[in-house]
Amino acid sequence: MVKILFFGDLVDALGMASDEVELPADITDVERLLFMLSRRGEMWKKMLLGNPKLNITINKQFVEKSAPVKDGDEIALVGFAMA
Repeated sequence: MVKILFFGDLVDALGMASDEVELPADITDVERLLFMLSRRGEMWKKMLLGNPKLNITINKQFVEKSAPVKDGDEIALVGFAMA
Protein backbone atom coordinates (compact mmCIF):
# COMPACT_ATOMS: atom_id res chain seq x y z
CA MET A 1 0.00 0.00 0.00
CA VAL A 2 1.28 3.47 -0.87
CA LYS A 3 -0.17 6.79 0.19
CA ILE A 4 -0.51 9.34 -2.60
CA LEU A 5 -0.92 13.04 -1.80
CA PHE A 6 -2.11 15.49 -4.45
CA PHE A 7 -1.19 19.19 -4.47
CA GLY A 8 -1.63 22.22 -6.72
CA ASP A 9 -4.24 22.00 -9.47
CA LEU A 10 -4.41 18.22 -9.06
CA VAL A 11 -6.71 18.50 -6.05
CA ASP A 12 -9.48 20.25 -8.02
CA ALA A 13 -8.82 18.46 -11.31
CA LEU A 14 -8.87 14.97 -9.80
CA GLY A 15 -11.35 15.65 -7.02
CA MET A 16 -9.22 14.39 -4.13
CA ALA A 17 -6.32 15.45 -1.93
CA SER A 18 -5.06 11.96 -1.12
CA ASP A 19 -5.54 8.29 -1.88
CA GLU A 20 -4.16 4.95 -0.77
CA VAL A 21 -3.38 2.39 -3.44
CA GLU A 22 -2.43 -1.27 -3.29
CA LEU A 23 0.68 -1.68 -5.43
CA PRO A 24 0.39 -4.47 -8.02
CA ALA A 25 3.60 -6.50 -8.45
CA ASP A 26 4.31 -4.95 -11.86
CA ILE A 27 4.24 -1.36 -10.54
CA THR A 28 7.88 -0.86 -9.58
CA ASP A 29 8.54 2.80 -10.40
CA VAL A 30 6.85 6.19 -10.47
CA GLU A 31 6.26 6.12 -14.22
CA ARG A 32 4.31 2.85 -14.03
CA LEU A 33 2.33 4.15 -11.06
CA LEU A 34 1.36 7.28 -13.00
CA PHE A 35 0.29 5.14 -15.96
CA MET A 36 -1.85 2.98 -13.66
CA LEU A 37 -3.49 6.09 -12.16
CA SER A 38 -4.03 7.60 -15.62
CA ARG A 39 -6.43 4.77 -16.42
CA ARG A 40 -8.93 6.31 -13.99
CA GLY A 41 -10.11 8.78 -16.63
CA GLU A 42 -9.28 11.44 -19.17
CA MET A 43 -8.49 14.16 -16.61
CA TRP A 44 -6.13 11.80 -14.75
CA LYS A 45 -4.37 11.04 -18.02
CA LYS A 46 -4.10 14.73 -18.91
CA MET A 47 -2.76 15.81 -15.51
CA LEU A 48 -0.36 12.90 -14.85
CA LEU A 49 1.09 11.85 -18.21
CA GLY A 50 3.26 14.19 -20.24
CA ASN A 51 2.64 17.12 -17.89
CA PRO A 52 5.86 19.16 -17.67
CA LYS A 53 4.47 20.92 -14.58
CA LEU A 54 4.29 17.71 -12.52
CA ASN A 55 6.74 17.31 -9.64
CA ILE A 56 7.04 14.12 -7.64
CA THR A 57 8.36 13.31 -4.19
CA ILE A 58 8.78 9.97 -2.45
CA ASN A 59 9.04 10.21 1.32
CA LYS A 60 9.56 13.99 1.02
CA GLN A 61 12.49 13.73 -1.46
CA PHE A 62 12.13 15.01 -5.02
CA VAL A 63 12.54 12.19 -7.54
CA GLU A 64 12.45 11.48 -11.27
CA LYS A 65 9.79 9.29 -12.87
CA SER A 66 12.27 6.41 -13.01
CA ALA A 67 12.52 6.29 -9.19
CA PRO A 68 11.47 2.99 -7.59
CA VAL A 69 8.32 2.76 -5.48
CA LYS A 70 7.65 0.23 -2.76
CA ASP A 71 5.04 -0.63 -0.16
CA GLY A 72 4.83 1.97 2.59
CA ASP A 73 6.05 4.89 0.47
CA GLU A 74 4.37 8.29 0.66
CA ILE A 75 4.22 9.76 -2.81
CA ALA A 76 3.34 13.41 -3.36
CA LEU A 77 2.29 14.64 -6.77
CA VAL A 78 2.44 18.40 -7.24
CA GLY A 79 0.90 19.41 -10.53
CA PHE A 80 -0.41 22.43 -12.32
CA ALA A 81 -2.64 22.63 -15.36
CA MET A 82 -0.87 23.25 -18.60
CA ALA A 83 -1.61 26.67 -20.07
